[in-house]
Amino acid sequence: MTKYRFNLFLLVIAMVISMTSCNRDEVLVEPPIVLAKSGVYVLSEGGFSPGTSKLSYFDFESEQFNVNIFNPGSLGLFPDGILLDEGNLYITEQGNFGAPGKIYKTDTNGTVIRSSSIGINPFAVTFSNGRLYISNGPSNTVSAINRENLQILSTIPVRNYPQEILGINNRVFVCNFGSFSTGNDSVVSVIDAGNNQVVGNIIVGKNPSSLARSADGKLLVGCPGDSSRAVIYKVDPLTLAKLDTFKNLTFGLSKDIIATGSNLIHFIGGDLYVDKDIIEYNISTGVSRVLIPQPSGYFNYGLATDPANSNIYVAQAASDFASSGRLRIYSSGGVLARELVITDGIAPRRIIVKR
Repeated sequence: MTKYRFNLFLLVIAMVISMTSCNRDEVLVEPPIVLAKSGVYVLSEGGFSPGTSKLSYFDFESEQFNVNIFNPGSLGLFPDGILLDEGNLYITEQGNFGAPGKIYKTDTNGTVIRSSSIGINPFAVTFSNGRLYISNGPSNTVSAINRENLQILSTIPVRNYPQEILGINNRVFVCNFGSFSTGNDSVVSVIDAGNNQVVGNIIVGKNPSSLARSADGKLLVGCPGDSSRAVIYKVDPLTLAKLDTFKNLTFGLSKDIIATGSNLIHFIGGDLYVDKDIIEYNISTGVSRVLIPQPSGYFNYGLATDPANSNIYVAQAASDFASSGRLRIYSSGGVLARELVITDGIAPRRIIVKR
């Protein structure tokens, strides 16, 4: 299941269920900063049951896996964005559909330092020019945020249902994904992080779903689809010129592009509606191969790699989106090395490797 289908599901459920959420700003006593050792964080979106959203952590040295380190309290409704910056984690939580969500600033042990109501269904988060930038799908905006006090500095209009977001140099790139109610979009908005103004639009394929920085510092934009429709663009982040276009992706594309070398790209295959195999694509030869097949009963729902050892981390959501998800760790060749069950954690989506 992709975010496109998930947004419709969330809208329908929101019409028939009433949920409460805290919309006031909240400042907690700042704890001493205790840096976690090197490891990997996993953020689970959760479902509509309390306690199913999790911030999990696997420590490389001790090999201890903590299913939930978020404290005090628990994450709320549909956390979807996470960023590690200068010893702090920033987590966005969508909340009820069409309503303000929340952002949390925690230390690397998951202890909340500060939280604030923010935006409309804040989704993905990135960093540029000393600020945080958060996409707000239903309001067609991006919020520029002070990373110290989590207050909104600027609200920037973009296009149709912004979702994934990425900072490169002094610019912020925004995937305008579109929605069922507002239709498709085919534009990546470009924000100048110096003045918080939109300074350009990059025309791409329908429903751009993923952004990444290539090994040579260029922008990669992925647009989902089957083998005949999926496309990845390579773009100069300064001139916004398209430098290359990669089509004929044999196993399709869903999301989560990662440049793992000068010639290799990894991503989740499938199409607009379903997440399938983990694919390795060679941009020099144009050849795709299935690196990690979709496991029975699960979707490959999130993807990350570790530059230190080339390990591949896959967040796998149970196909019923009600059972516990899991994190699987693979070698660079796709050999399974470890499986960690996220007990009662629904739909693990985001992965961050900390070294």
